[in-house]
Amino acid sequence: MKRTDFLKQAGTLALAPTLLPAFANRTTRKGLTKPIQLSEGDTVGLVAPAGIVFDEADYDRMERVLKDYGLNIKYGEHVRDRHGYFAGRDKDRAKDLNNMFGDPDIDGIVAVRGGWGCARILPYLDFEMIKNNPKIYCGFSDNTTLHFALMKYANLVTYHGPTGNSDWSDLTIDHFKKVLIDGDSARMESNSELKLIRQGRAEGPFMGGNLTILTTTLGTSYQPDTSGAILFLEDIGEPSYKIDRMLTHLKSAGLLDDINGFIFGQCTNCGDGTAPTFTLEEVLKQHIEPLGIPAVYNADIGHDEDNFTIPQGVKGELNADRKTIRLLEPGVTEREVIHDSF
Repeated sequence: MKRTDFLKQAGTLALAPTLLPAFANRTTRKGLTKPIQLSEGDTVGLVAPAGIVFDEADYDRMERVLKDYGLNIKYGEHVRDRHGYFAGRDKDRAKDLNNMFGDPDIDGIVAVRGGWGCARILPYLDFEMIKNNPKIYCGFSDNTTLHFALMKYANLVTYHGPTGNSDWSDLTIDHFKKVLIDGDSARMESNSELKLIRQGRAEGPFMGGNLTILTTTLGTSYQPDTSGAILFLEDIGEPSYKIDRMLTHLKSAGLLDDINGFIFGQCTNCGDGTAPTFTLEEVLKQHIEPLGIPAVYNADIGHDEDNFTIPQGVKGELNADRKTIRLLEPGVTEREVIHDSF
């Protein structure tokens, strides 16, 4: 059943309460709504909520990758706009995102890139409309802001994963398909060997994203509730003393106090050109070992070419003893569940 057909019939739910149990797997333990999985013939909207994609070849690559999945593409009206270092003015970037959620012919949304600017469009987003039109939203880096905002104000499971201008390695392509199209409870098998911070096994909803962007949410209404979560983080271009400073800030704000597990992905182009210094590994161990929770680093999460697709707010497992990360439930709602309900 296409989304347009579903929306036409959705009103029957109010008259048929016996159908509601069929939708039980549409929500997570914390009440977030899982969007419907993508399938061949669906249309993906491409939006630019932050920075500019300068190279036209990047558009060609994202089109090719998404079409290889059997998906159609629709660009936001302002994707190619230019306003300083933004892809258009704040209200126009927000308008594109609102329009994609409100368009019944759009089945999922992918950000063309990160950069900076997602926080500036938050005042113009129609969260109530988005809540009533749950769809896949995928991106990473600066899109971390949108993940937390959409989770909090639209009760929506979103996906920390590739943007349109990502490198789309074989691992990235495969994991995007497993999570968003196949609807698997996927195992995140890294090409990079996971390294141990502290042993143990943890379960909890995955939550996280870019460390720098997460830090900017502290003290705002978009600050996430990480209690009980498996927190995953990544960053780019930050020396170890800045990683140290930001983890200290998270700890001071209480975001590390009640997490069940910790995963650090890649810190691309991170390092110090001066001495003396601590290594990234030493900084992570200084902050995370005292928490007494299972923890690993070097996962394929972040700005390198290999990038997992991780459903925010969906239950997963970190087994630091075995150095494995996996989902314990699908990150999307099966299309057949919607179809069989009518």
